[in-house]
Amino acid sequence: MNAAVKKNIKLLYGFSFFDPFMIVIPLFVPYLATKGISMRQFMELQAVFALVIVCGELPSGLLSDLWGRKKTLLLGSALKAVSFSLLPLWSSYEGFLFYHLTMGIALSMISGGDVALLYDSHLAAGGEKSRGTAVLGNAKLAAQTGAAVSALLGGAIVTLSYGHLLWANAMLCWIPVFIVLRLTEAPVARDKGKKRSEGLKEILSITLVRDAATRLVFLNLVIGGAAALVMVWTRQKYWQECGVPLVYFGVLWAGYNLIAGLAGRFAAPGGERYGRRPLFAVVGVLPIIAYFGMASFFGWGGILLGTLVQVSRGLGEVLFLQALNEKISSAFRATVISMANLGTRAFFCLLGPFVGYGIDAWGLPSVLSALGILSSIVFVFLLLPLVLRPADRLRA
Repeated sequence: MNAAVKKNIKLLYGFSFFDPFMIVIPLFVPYLATKGISMRQFMELQAVFALVIVCGELPSGLLSDLWGRKKTLLLGSALKAVSFSLLPLWSSYEGFLFYHLTMGIALSMISGGDVALLYDSHLAAGGEKSRGTAVLGNAKLAAQTGAAVSALLGGAIVTLSYGHLLWANAMLCWIPVFIVLRLTEAPVARDKGKKRSEGLKEILSITLVRDAATRLVFLNLVIGGAAALVMVWTRQKYWQECGVPLVYFGVLWAGYNLIAGLAGRFAAPGGERYGRRPLFAVVGVLPIIAYFGMASFFGWGGILLGTLVQVSRGLGEVLFLQALNEKISSAFRATVISMANLGTRAFFCLLGPFVGYGIDAWGLPSVLSALGILSSIVFVFLLLPLVLRPADRLRA
């Protein structure tokens, strides 16, 4: 069993690489525009997608904890592959709506289970909790590298046609299914002497109510994730309005994702050298600079400043996930991580459509400035309290 779960770690790094290997995504906004989908409609579709994930996150997290991480990951990965295989057939708003519904169900089943299985496999193979940040950082780098390579490939294939891009994407999305088939279910520690409902209630109480540090970590994970989702789709529109040729979208997307991956990989050595609190401050300040900079220096200067959001995203995801993993037991790890993803999608459901409406009505500079103000508020009320907390209270 020890050798099998140790093998899981490398397989899950592979899964992290190929799960975001979606060559159509860096060109999704311009592709849907060719089908008559406006930015407002696009953000509506993303809000529906997020709402489906909101409804499915907690049940899928519980399913992963109860039924098994591998089985749930396999089901989600297979549904995701089917959804992408059908995407070339859709050409109307209703067709794209169906795609977003099925993809939302698929991603809610994947979400949380991969991180939980990776962390549990690390512990079951004899790894120390303190090394968890490095393991999560490696997975983050693998994921962003996969997204970067897929973006470069997508940028090359789209020069042939969107049809070639969509069908190549459909074939590549079956690779994660075959990786999951080779995984071994890792042992999960159960809390002795407690009913599962009692254990879950206690974990939720600690995460959301009783422990202030855990609550702040959880909320930052939620808000940071939602902001990252908004930026993923907004930056394509930004590049379009800056006059960037379509062929370079893949190159830019690759660069952005590699920056996020390298930042996530730096989280472990950076935390050991500087401590978590200074890194939390960096995570909060960089998006503020990026949003106001993108609004003020519209063009290549703004595109360069947009990379600061990626640095913040890469550092933040790893730091907050590791802090959360340290606070919760393996019996409910997938459930709590799914709850965080649920919160992320729920917040995006509120923020995404407003951003889409704002871009169509007032333009990108105004919306980016508004996002800068929102990021400043988040920094003051959610990140600054973490920065000011004693270091030992963050790990308690």
